Amino acid sequence: MTRKKAHIISHSHWDREWFLPLESLRFRLVTLMDEVEDLLDKEAGFNHFHMDGQMIMLEDYLAVKPAKREKMKQLVADGKLRIGPWYMLQDAFLTSGEANIRNLQYGLEMAEEFGQAEKIGYFPDTFGLYGQVPQLMRQAGFDTVVFGRGVNPTGFNNQVFDSAFASKYSEMFWESPDGSKVLGILLANWYSNGNEIPTDKEAAKIFWDKKLADVERFASTDEWLFMNGCDHQPVQTDLAEALEVARELYPEVDFIHSHFEKYQDAVKAGLEPEKLQTVHGELTSQQSDGWSTLANTASSRIYLKQANAKIERLLERLAEPISVMATETGVSYPHEYLAFAWKLLMENQIHDSITGCSLDEVHREMEARFEKVEQTTMAIIQNAARKITEQIVTNDAGIPITVFHAGGVEATRTVELELETDAIHFSEMHFELIPDELAKLPEQSFRMETSNGEEIPVVVEPLGIHFNYDLPERKFRDSYFARKYKLTFTVENLPAVGYQTIYAHPVAVSDDEKELTGDLQLENQYLKVEIAPNGTYSILDKEKAVEVVGLGAYEDVGDIGNEYMFKETGDNLRINTYNSKPEIRVLREDKLGKTIEIKHEIEIPVSASATFAEEKRRLVWHPARTSHRSENRTTFKINTELTLNKHDKQLTVRVKLDNQVDDHRLRVLLPTGKQTETHQAGSVFEVVTRANKQVEEWTNPANDNRKQGFVTSGNIVVASLDLPEYEVSEQGDRLELTLLRAVSEIGDWGDFPAYEAECHREITAEFHVFLTDESSVNVPAQVNALLAPTFAIQHPSSSKEKILADTKDFAKWKVADGLVFSAFKLAKDNQPIIRFYQTASEPKLLNTVNLWRKSTILEETAGDAKNQFTVKPNEIITLKGV
Repeated sequence: MTRKKAHIISHSHWDREWFLPLESLRFRLVTLMDEVEDLLDKEAGFNHFHMDGQMIMLEDYLAVKPAKREKMKQLVADGKLRIGPWYMLQDAFLTSGEANIRNLQYGLEMAEEFGQAEKIGYFPDTFGLYGQVPQLMRQAGFDTVVFGRGVNPTGFNNQVFDSAFASKYSEMFWESPDGSKVLGILLANWYSNGNEIPTDKEAAKIFWDKKLADVERFASTDEWLFMNGCDHQPVQTDLAEALEVARELYPEVDFIHSHFEKYQDAVKAGLEPEKLQTVHGELTSQQSDGWSTLANTASSRIYLKQANAKIERLLERLAEPISVMATETGVSYPHEYLAFAWKLLMENQIHDSITGCSLDEVHREMEARFEKVEQTTMAIIQNAARKITEQIVTNDAGIPITVFHAGGVEATRTVELELETDAIHFSEMHFELIPDELAKLPEQSFRMETSNGEEIPVVVEPLGIHFNYDLPERKFRDSYFARKYKLTFTVENLPAVGYQTIYAHPVAVSDDEKELTGDLQLENQYLKVEIAPNGTYSILDKEKAVEVVGLGAYEDVGDIGNEYMFKETGDNLRINTYNSKPEIRVLREDKLGKTIEIKHEIEIPVSASATFAEEKRRLVWHPARTSHRSENRTTFKINTELTLNKHDKQLTVRVKLDNQVDDHRLRVLLPTGKQTETHQAGSVFEVVTRANKQVEEWTNPANDNRKQGFVTSGNIVVASLDLPEYEVSEQGDRLELTLLRAVSEIGDWGDFPAYEAECHREITAEFHVFLTDESSVNVPAQVNALLAPTFAIQHPSSSKEKILADTKDFAKWKVADGLVFSAFKLAKDNQPIIRFYQTASEPKLLNTVNLWRKSTILEETAGDAKNQFTVKPNEIITLKGV
């Protein structure tokens, strides 16, 4: 008979910041690590300590005690300190695919610097898992994943329910949409099921009788896992003694102080594969009552999601690609600086941080970090762009402007730039005289042209006379005054990944601006948008002959949930704008297009009722709360701007809010044009199909989901970077997009006020709506390009030799429909890397001009060099230049 083996893994799940701010928890971390070091050195029977799968934990410790670095390396080399593979434990759905890859890359690099990484995919507390995890893990060389959420339904304090199991065992196979498969190990009794093991025999007997039975209930082998630790748990210093007591009480069980690689090897050796079930795709606890999916962390503190999405796109679509382009000028690729920027951003992507479910102090610090990483990223972008423009061959006439774009497909985009002219430097004239001298110059405007002389429509707004300065590479700063203008223009045929140079020619001011017509509709060659008196609008797609009406009403509901979960007030009081009479006016109409403003004012309760405070104080679980909305009301203003420019195939909607109201949620309501049973949403390296109707066990009235990039149902596609929460009706005929959710507490295990989660601030939410039909296989690639930022720069004066063409496309590849561009960067060995993922249902070809080798996500090549690759459905393909 095979002996039972109890693998005890010592760890502390380290939420870097959560119910305490970073530095308060760092103090505890330093104490923890000092004690761990002492135990590993001196305590016989205490053999290993698991560093929670994240390198930032070690980085934070060494920031205080840098002299301990060599000691930590020694413990890692000896196999005692178990580190990696991640840089930090992220939220899976609120971070981009590229961010997830960088997280693994930088984590493994850092772990290897210390000696070795624990090669296991570790997701102990991720709030749901995207379906491509097995594929990413396989490409990284991992065949086992450990996770705590997503399959068996879990509830308050993470207890496991008895119904609707997706897997009978805590071991299962998990398969990605492309067919990649890993062994999945669910922490069915959570990552604290072996916490605080007693040394007293009587107490130990009670403890182990329950714990052994709990694990045996789910384990498919005789290898049983016990996690000796919990959130911020101090290390158990008497663990060796506790295990000796256990061995005496249960001689039939081998109690091993273990680590994950030893445990996974033992499990694999004892597996009977035919006994295990296979789970497929994303794991989001849908087989549950729906109250603990944590999906509403997607709408908590929406301003954090907006900042994160913006910076991810700056890094992925500008900083990395433009830095590759700049190497053609002899500039070194900024590997270290990009890593610095990514890691700084990742500090905000940890699962209790980007989700917005921590203390106010935590999220205030996050905002400062976002500012820092944006400054860092823009410095990288601006430097690379300047180096390129200094060496572009340009026409003699006009002011050259270069527009950079890396959306993956050729695009037409409307761009804004602040242009300077007539600069007078302090070296030329006393600074006090310069503004008056510039004021004497006649007013001017600009005509814009491509390098071929084709006119580009432009709108010019004078910004007056401004001070500025240059910071030359080899000289002291150079101050000047100049006239400044805001130019808004449309550039056609921007390269898929590259740049285009255009020219601004100063001209005399003419009175040719189009007057506002007052016509309350928007129309171009592709779309027609009509606004109803109540502020809703219809969209007609002329090419597809598809129309959807009644879009854009707003609905405000009370929210007595918390940062984790939405809970509607007991009165179910919902206030919408269907019967409103907003002020509607043409805000802008010019040669580029037109914007219509819709100004709603609705009367809504100022907060939840007074009984809500008592429910929070008594820790009433959110599904059981019944408080109503307050009887006191206030005016809530919603300003909507609908924009359709002449080349747009989508309607851009910008909603401006100044929220001073508590305990509520605001959504925009979007009819889809037809009924469906399923809908599709963008996710991490995939487009996932989700059922509109939930399982029988689902009791939560809400059916909220998370998206990346877009969601489509019926005839509409809604695209946005930074509004990740939505809900689709059971019939599929209405899509609701969350714009704001205002709550007042963290929730979870205690009474933790978080008043700033009420979001008393100005918020601007932007999304795009376009229409589709069943044949629109290119929607993911179109959205990906639409949401890619552009960067325009006026050429600096330069004496450098001009060697670069004024327009260049670096995308030396041709992709079939369904392939979505994801990355263009350099590997550590300075070879170019490109990445795509496949969303079509059949194999597609990727053709390249140059020779490439297929690579893993860790940029390790395999196979022959060639210029044609077949990409199977749902495959993530990375190519490395030869």
